[in-house]
Amino acid sequence: MNLSQYEALIKAVETGTMTQAAEELGYTQSGLTRALNSLEEQWNVRLLNRGRSGVQLTPEGELLLPYIRTVLHDQRRLSEYIDEINGLREGLIRIGTFNSVSAQWLPGIIKKFHKDYPRIRFELLHGTDEQINSWIADGRVDVGFVAYPSKLDLDDTFLYRDPIVSIFAEDDPHASMDTFPISMLPELPYIALNEGVEDEITAILNQNRIQPDARFVESDDHAVIAMVEQGLGISLMSMMMLQGFDRRIAAVPLDPPGHRDLGIACRDRRLLSAAASRFYDYACDWVAEYRL
Repeated sequence: MNLSQYEALIKAVETGTMTQAAEELGYTQSGLTRALNSLEEQWNVRLLNRGRSGVQLTPEGELLLPYIRTVLHDQRRLSEYIDEINGLREGLIRIGTFNSVSAQWLPGIIKKFHKDYPRIRFELLHGTDEQINSWIADGRVDVGFVAYPSKLDLDDTFLYRDPIVSIFAEDDPHASMDTFPISMLPELPYIALNEGVEDEITAILNQNRIQPDARFVESDDHAVIAMVEQGLGISLMSMMMLQGFDRRIAAVPLDPPGHRDLGIACRDRRLLSAAASRFYDYACDWVAEYRL
């Protein structure tokens, strides 16, 4: 069993191209091709289809990939448990995350963790809530920040209740309101944010039977805030996402109130590597202090 071949296969699938996979793994492209060809020959199974549009798993590759991920995951766990015995000196933690957590929480959590375990490495994967849940379930990431409770049967912990507010340009007449009736939303130009856990905002709109007049759809919170500041429309956003912005905007609570619940999740706390389990605890402790 050659674990580097497994890693090469997974990286080729994740990047979709042999060129990028080779670059990220430090291979030459011909070296990566030889490694994957050798794996297919050993198993007498074709794993990848390769063409001008990139690489894709064959049906046989689709069947085998979850088992390959499990082998690599278990190998990381074994290595990191050995490191735990020796003082948690080495290790890799893969984290599923989205924009606001990456901006507001992860720098503080990782800084605190890195002070105690400076040689632990991190790999951050950004995605939607659905993607992060899937990555946790199939072992692509060790832990992930998700909407709480998680949509899949995962081991999760509640972290934070984040209010959803309406945001306006400072000179907008609605900016001085104590609360903004969400029933007024269809009357105003709306800028939709497609963020990592956008389902909470969608749920609020659905619960109140609101169909906003969406003039723009943006995936970047900075861009949404800048557009609101310029008077191009209003938006709904979590208070957490507004922190750290020095913009001429006003946040007004919704009527009725709305929120999103955030948590951290893994497949099973008992199966986490030593490093990932320690990070899970650090994240919970850091957010508990952050909420005070």
